Amino acid sequence: MHNNGHITVFLSLTFLCILSLMCGLLESARTAGTRWYLKIAADSAMDSVFSKYHREAWDKYRIFLLEEKRGNQLEQDWLDYIKPYMEYSGWYSMDIESANLLQRVQITDDKGKYMKQEILDYMKYGIFDHIPDETGAVTMLADLKEAAAVKELSKSYGEHTKEAVRLEHVIEDINRSLENQKHIWQEADSCLNNYDGHGFIEKADDLKKEIDRIPILIKTYGDIADQLNIQLQKTKSKKAETIYQLSDSVQSTLNSDTDWYDSYVRQDGDRRKEVEALAGEVIIMKGKIERSKDRAMEVEQIIDEWDSSSDDDDDDEPDLSGLWGSVMDIWYEIHISSLSYTNGVKNPEKEKILEKVQDLVKNGLMALVLPEGKELSKGVLNNNSFPSLLYTGEQGEIDGLIDRILFEEYCGRFLTNFLSEEDKDVKYEMEYLIGGENTDENNFLQAITDILAIREGLNLVHILTDQEKREEANALAGVITGVTGLTPLTGLVAFFVMSIWAMGEAIVDIRRILQGEKVSLIKSKANWRLSLGSLLDAGSQGKFEGGGSDNNGIDYTGYLKLILFISHSSLQYYRLMDIIQMNLCTADEKFRMSHCIYRAEMKGTVVSRHIFFGGLEPVFRMDVRTEKAY
Repeated sequence: MHNNGHITVFLSLTFLCILSLMCGLLESARTAGTRWYLKIAADSAMDSVFSKYHREAWDKYRIFLLEEKRGNQLEQDWLDYIKPYMEYSGWYSMDIESANLLQRVQITDDKGKYMKQEILDYMKYGIFDHIPDETGAVTMLADLKEAAAVKELSKSYGEHTKEAVRLEHVIEDINRSLENQKHIWQEADSCLNNYDGHGFIEKADDLKKEIDRIPILIKTYGDIADQLNIQLQKTKSKKAETIYQLSDSVQSTLNSDTDWYDSYVRQDGDRRKEVEALAGEVIIMKGKIERSKDRAMEVEQIIDEWDSSSDDDDDDEPDLSGLWGSVMDIWYEIHISSLSYTNGVKNPEKEKILEKVQDLVKNGLMALVLPEGKELSKGVLNNNSFPSLLYTGEQGEIDGLIDRILFEEYCGRFLTNFLSEEDKDVKYEMEYLIGGENTDENNFLQAITDILAIREGLNLVHILTDQEKREEANALAGVITGVTGLTPLTGLVAFFVMSIWAMGEAIVDIRRILQGEKVSLIKSKANWRLSLGSLLDAGSQGKFEGGGSDNNGIDYTGYLKLILFISHSSLQYYRLMDIIQMNLCTADEKFRMSHCIYRAEMKGTVVSRHIFFGGLEPVFRMDVRTEKAY
């Protein structure tokens, strides 16, 4: 009996140990399972929360937005979705105790990075025609940068040409003044020959007044010449900074054309010395005029006194020839110089027509390009709560070229513009991405101004590489300056002609794309529309005509995409969010992009119970983290 009891105790203890081990293993397995179950429940609840995305935003723009309308909505929604998992936890037996939102990333955060990601996530599944690859995008960007650089330089050199023409007009004024002086001197001389002292003095005063114009003209000449030289040096520095953006052929042509400006300034240095020498002559001439006037008044006094003292003696007459001859001796000392240089603008009418084209573009571009019968939208954007107000001006991470192209393609698909048929209060959405103004009209004007700059630069690149058009420009410059063959003035006027010609063709291009036609990005002789004669006619009439579509050309929407491509920045993402918010607010006035969540991280705390080993603490707490992003 005694031995059998020991065996029973031993077996009981053994079974107790085995049972404890088994229960411990089961409790451990259950605890591990509880953690896995909790993680799955938390992730599923977060998935359910994010499934409540804004349906209209997806339907209209194919982006996911989780709108949070109240402060703790995300935590409460997550709790609501995880509670059923707690109720049916069964073997795992747990209850949710609290939820804490660790991180909330809004769609407007981080310089538009998350808006960009949403767009790219959608666009990578798109099917596109004529989308360039990385190499094609680099080539296109290089062409556009070259056009922008050429356009900017042509604008500066065009201003220098106008300054040079002003300089020529001052020379014309100086020569005209010198001719007037000669004419007045001759009239005064005629008065002396006729013994007309009163008439002589009047003409001497007229000559003095005309001479007094010379110092003013000299100063004007010097000011213009100095300003031309200063601004030309600035433009040369600018050219040195941008010349690397130009192809070898364009560099060579542009250098040869702009070298005429340096030649003109050097040539003008010699002319300036001759002009400034007139200032010293003016002082001498004015002194001689005063002497001759004084002597003329003395002669008149002598004659008057002679006449009053010789009333009774008619045979005694004064020696008029001798008296007035003394005035002539002084008068003939006056020497009126002539410039060896004449002005170089012999046909100012044509030069004025070219300047008029520039003025028309500056002051009335809208009227030049808007198709007849087409009215502009009067839409006004209420930008009081726009996401773009949050933009600090800092540029986010640099986008790859393909990413930029995909973004512009997205905008072309989902936003309206001038040619869109949709009836909206605010219609020019793509133009808003470019202009950022609060009216459709201002955004449209900015868009066509940018397109004009692109087309003007590309057109000038074509002219610079087309020998036939260059010869036409040189011929017109020769007509304007009246000089046969190339001279410095003719060369710089020819470059001005080419610049205005490129601008005129750009106006025709914009008229065509606003009519729904296409215009080739790179021009050739075959698709060039505006002749030089037509440019002068259009400048005279203040009206440009043009029609026809280019095969494989780019339409208006395509040119808007090009502008967005070359001016790409984080601001575009914010302006896109402005448009989305504006349109979604038509159904819900309280909708705000800044209330929309892109990513969130949640921390939950649950209470679970021990089944086999509770001890003094039958319950224990577990934390779980879950995150979700669209």
